[in-house]
Amino acid sequence: MMGADPSLLEWKERVQAVVDSTAGHVSFMMEDECGRQLQIDADTQKKAASLIKIPILMAAFKQVEAGRLNIYDRYSIDKENRVGGAGVSQFLDGGTSFTLRDLLTLMIVVSDNTATNKVIDIIGLSAVAEFCAEQGLKSTRLERKMMDFKAATAGLENKTSAQDMVACLKLLHTEDSKRAVFSDMSRQTMLCILGGQQLLDKLPFYMDLDSLKIANKTGELAGVEHDCGIITFGGKKLTVAVLVDDLLVNYSGKRAIQEIGKLVEEYIKGIKSF
Repeated sequence: MMGADPSLLEWKERVQAVVDSTAGHVSFMMEDECGRQLQIDADTQKKAASLIKIPILMAAFKQVEAGRLNIYDRYSIDKENRVGGAGVSQFLDGGTSFTLRDLLTLMIVVSDNTATNKVIDIIGLSAVAEFCAEQGLKSTRLERKMMDFKAATAGLENKTSAQDMVACLKLLHTEDSKRAVFSDMSRQTMLCILGGQQLLDKLPFYMDLDSLKIANKTGELAGVEHDCGIITFGGKKLTVAVLVDDLLVNYSGKRAIQEIGKLVEEYIKGIKSF
């Protein structure tokens, strides 16, 4: 919980008002560069949707740093391994090959499901489980590939929490070499990939992206809307995750995330509009 400053308490109340008015269950966590936090049911485990692609990205970079993979090795995707949903690789020529970096970029910036499944084939489910265990991500697990409806029907589901997503993203701005999980080059590459995000209709929707930067990843399923990201403004930086489920209409969850994004911008800019 952030401090007892009246403006911070009122800011918290405004976030809570959005949460309370949303016809679904909202999990929220924010941490600023000073370590001050605000949490609302942040440890509640939910379907991860495409947020699971963040730990997949990080597990892949861990293998690159360990020398097991090369970020510029090239891979092709067989026609039978293409899946629907988000992404563009399913529509490309069958002879197209991709570097591992290409696949990771597609996985994040357009949430490409076919590219994601190829990355899972390359690194293995166990690599993601190992990464989550090492980082203490207790609510996060990868149990199936994207668009695997048979596995989902069998009860296999990818899960995470707002708390775990904030913990993941914080790894990308930990510069202390004694505590850093990734090399500076890996961190900057992942930040660059997340900063290229093309899906900007949730947290960034009301933000002035000419004055601040956001590196984010969205997720959605029927009844589920998520977004999380790192926001920077001048020398200020904060990490935020909003996960909404139990929605009858997805738009209400998306709208809640948009409104929280606006409040987050006011917080990082020190705008007192209350």
